[in-house]
Amino acid sequence: MLVEQITYGSANRSRMQGYQIIGQSAGIDATLSTSFCKWAPSHNSIETTPNRDLQSAWGLSFFALSDSHHAVARSIHGAPEYSGRGGFSVVTNALVATRRQLMQYGFHAIDFARTALALGHLILPADENHQLPQSEMTDKPISMPLPESDFADSTPATLPSHAVNWIARETVSLLRDRHKVMIVGQCDALPILTLVFDQLNPSERSTTSFACGLKQSGQRDFRVQFLHEEMTPKLKMELERSGIVPIDIARVLSETK
Repeated sequence: MLVEQITYGSANRSRMQGYQIIGQSAGIDATLSTSFCKWAPSHNSIETTPNRDLQSAWGLSFFALSDSHHAVARSIHGAPEYSGRGGFSVVTNALVATRRQLMQYGFHAIDFARTALALGHLILPADENHQLPQSEMTDKPISMPLPESDFADSTPATLPSHAVNWIARETVSLLRDRHKVMIVGQCDALPILTLVFDQLNPSERSTTSFACGLKQSGQRDFRVQFLHEEMTPKLKMELERSGIVPIDIARVLSETK
C-alpha cells in the first residue's frame, strides 16, 4: 500500500527561514502539513545520552494529524545549523497513513515503524527535493522478534526484562485510567512501547500518541513520553502539576528485583 510522507527541518529559503516543511508527497494538503508542524520537534529537541553520540541519537513519535490521518515520525540530527545557533539541525521524516491503512497494522505504531525502517523508509532524505514520492508499505507488518534495545539491537539492553514488562503493564493501566505518562530514567524505549502496544486494543492504540528520544515540550501533548533524567522531587512535582503521572525507573528497579 502507498502512504504519504512529509519532512520537517531547518532551511534557509528565499521566502522563509527556520524550521518548516522541507518536503512532502502529493497527498499532503495544507491541513495535514499545518498540523504536522505543531507536533514536529525543532532545534535542540533530541535527547542525547552519554553512551550515544549526537549522530546516532534519534526520536520516534506517533500522533494524529486529523480524524482520518496519523503520522509515525522519526527525528534525527541533520547538517550543522545554518543559523549560527550551533549544533546540528533536527530533521523529522514521517509516514502519514489513513485510519484504514493503519487498521491493516491493527494501529500498532511500533510494528508500523519497524516495518517502515526495514523497507528503507523514515530515513534522512538524500536531497532537498520538496516534492517527495509516496512510500510503499507492506499490507501487513513484517514479523520480527521483540526488540531488546533499539531498531537494530545495536546496544545491549539497558533494563532487565522483568522491569521492561512491569513498566509496560503499569503504563497500560495508567492509560486505561485516562492518565498521561512520563517514564523517567535510563531505558530503551522501543521494547517498552512494543509491549504497551501489544497489550492495547486497536481502538486504544489509535489514541495513544507517544514520543521517545525527544525532550519534553509543553507544545506537544503526547500521552506517553520518556525522559532520560534522574527523578527528583522537583521534577515529580512539575510533572504531576502538568497532569502527568511519572514512572520512576530507579524505583521500579529497586522494588521489582
